[in-house]
Amino acid sequence: MSADNKQPTHTAFAFSRQGKKVGRLLECGSGRVDRQSNLVHVFMDRGPITGYTGYIVLSPIGAAAPTIEPPTSDVDDDEDYLG
Repeated sequence: MSADNKQPTHTAFAFSRQGKKVGRLLECGSGRVDRQSNLVHVFMDRGPITGYTGYIVLSPIGAAAPTIEPPTSDVDDDEDYLG
């Protein structure tokens, strides 16, 4: 793989909870999709100080942050953060 293919193609956003049922996406780094190895590489150069849930979403560079629905509760009473 050439060095050009290792350039970031996406902006990484981390979900930060701000209350029990709401939160927002904060820019936290960059990433790229490696289609040859079927891997996604993410570099987080910063993260939310509080409320970090572990949920990360990638959006193409230059695109706005995706909108996230409020977390939902499922059968096991764990909150799922789906975008």
